[in-house]
Amino acid sequence: MKRLVGWVVVVLVVLGGVAVVADRLAVRSAERGAVTAFEQEADDVTGAQIDITGFPFLTQVVRGELDHVTGSADSATFAGYAVSDLRVDARGVGTSEPFTVASGTASGVLAESSLQEAVQEQSGLDVTVTSAGDVLALGVEVLGLPVTVDVTPRVSGPETLAVDVEAVRTGLGVVSVEDLPAGVSDALTDLQIALDLPHGVALDAVAVAEGGVRVTVTGTDVVATDLVAS
Repeated sequence: MKRLVGWVVVVLVVLGGVAVVADRLAVRSAERGAVTAFEQEADDVTGAQIDITGFPFLTQVVRGELDHVTGSADSATFAGYAVSDLRVDARGVGTSEPFTVASGTASGVLAESSLQEAVQEQSGLDVTVTSAGDVLALGVEVLGLPVTVDVTPRVSGPETLAVDVEAVRTGLGVVSVEDLPAGVSDALTDLQIALDLPHGVALDAVAVAEGGVRVTVTGTDVVATDLVAS
């Protein structure tokens, strides 16, 4: 009898091990499929990774919702905006259409080139944008002379990034923004950049980072395909 019980235990352990292996194979396959789908939907994706946590995976699929999914990418482009060091943390991810995410956060560095295009469009000025330390430097020409305007970004609204002027540097020293010609000072005062975010997603934080501005957003009940297409 003891030998029989022992064999039963061995069989159960082996079956349990097979089930674990099958579950891990399934989750790895799903992760690879998710990366492929992301690369097909977004533009210029490099270094994408997706991790589905929680065990067992297959019971989550049957339930129709993944407990926790994290992802990252070295770079990607969304709606024309180049983003690097992308990080995603999602909870309650639906496994069928419309693939709703119950809650999550995402962050990435909005590139200087994308910021430059947005600032030029908003201000109407021929501006160059560079990041240094915790400030952004906006380079413009005023009456043929180079002027550098140091600004800091902040959250102005659920979908709006604003910049505040900290200093205006010229070849003659630091001056006030009000000392610039009216057209330039008006364009640089209360400068705001509207972000085209999907429904359910809001801007949470912004901070100057190497190569641009790190933008952090939060979302609830968001359709995952809207995130990629936005």
